[in-house]
Amino acid sequence: MKIKKSILTSIAVLCCITMSAQKITFDKSVINTGSTIWKQPVTATFKFTNKGKNPLTIKSVDAGCGCLSTKWTDGTFEKGQSGEIKITYDAKQLGHYDRIIEVFTNLSDEPEYIRVKGVIGVGKLQTFADNYPFCVDDIYLSTNSVEFKEVTKRDSTSATIEIYNGSQEVYTPTLMHLPPYITAQAEPEMLARGRKGKITLTLHGEKLNDLGLNQTNIYLARFAGDKVGSDNEINVSGILLPEDNWSKQNSPRAVFDISTTELNLGKIGNKKQVSGTIKITNKGAVPLKIDRIQAFNPAITVSLQQSEIQPGQSVKMKVTLQAKYLEMSKAQPRILIFTNDYKHPMEIVTVKFEQ
Repeated sequence: MKIKKSILTSIAVLCCITMSAQKITFDKSVINTGSTIWKQPVTATFKFTNKGKNPLTIKSVDAGCGCLSTKWTDGTFEKGQSGEIKITYDAKQLGHYDRIIEVFTNLSDEPEYIRVKGVIGVGKLQTFADNYPFCVDDIYLSTNSVEFKEVTKRDSTSATIEIYNGSQEVYTPTLMHLPPYITAQAEPEMLARGRKGKITLTLHGEKLNDLGLNQTNIYLARFAGDKVGSDNEINVSGILLPEDNWSKQNSPRAVFDISTTELNLGKIGNKKQVSGTIKITNKGAVPLKIDRIQAFNPAITVSLQQSEIQPGQSVKMKVTLQAKYLEMSKAQPRILIFTNDYKHPMEIVTVKFEQ
């Protein structure tokens, strides 16, 4: 029914434009301003001509939105004479815009209709797709994988998902399956068609039980009673750090040294898996203990020769990426390493590859 209503509305608008040809005509009834930079106002100019027998006067132009300003040629137009109506969009709202403007004349109690649309992006090289690369049906998101900063039990940290309503209806952003340690707040609580908002997620360290990597999936509801699935899934990860142990600050320490924090495994192509190695060295005075190793993505597996490394000793850590598991998670392939080096207790290794 929603589709039929939209079609009927469009037909009604087109009929009004067609019928008005006997009185006033526009060189263009719709102007697409294309891609425009954020906060750089853009103007569409509509030329009109009086095709009727009676003198024409533009009484008012109603844009119906504070984001649009209007200006038109004043005066009375005899048959065959022309003027201009300029519609300026303030470009303060990112994403697509599509507005219908009502033009009131002395020739009819009913308005004439013109339309302006375009896309607003951030920066010359950024488009709408750059700002909202992910979508759940007609709802566009800045990300589908949220990574919080590290926290301790005493801390909280927040992350934001930018959201754009590309549907034809008012949308209420809602997240499903939130774990107890995450809260969410949508601003605004309801998004009109073509409007942008955000969802702020807050990770509460005191509610986390497990040290190290904590991962979960939450889901964006498209409508009341929506179901969960891979198409509306958002991956969320956060890291709980141990409390600072100030009593050890002047004690002999293990010194955790890693050969790289960015491991490039090259091209996968048709291979089932690709592997690489990282060297871990203890440059300290006491044994270095690898307390835990966790992978952000199930496609990554790690093997270590030994978890306790003596002073001056090095060991190799083998990292393998299995292609068939890459689609199981939206999380970037990375590895979290925890050690007993109190000045360098944690390191994250990013795993890069080419398809």
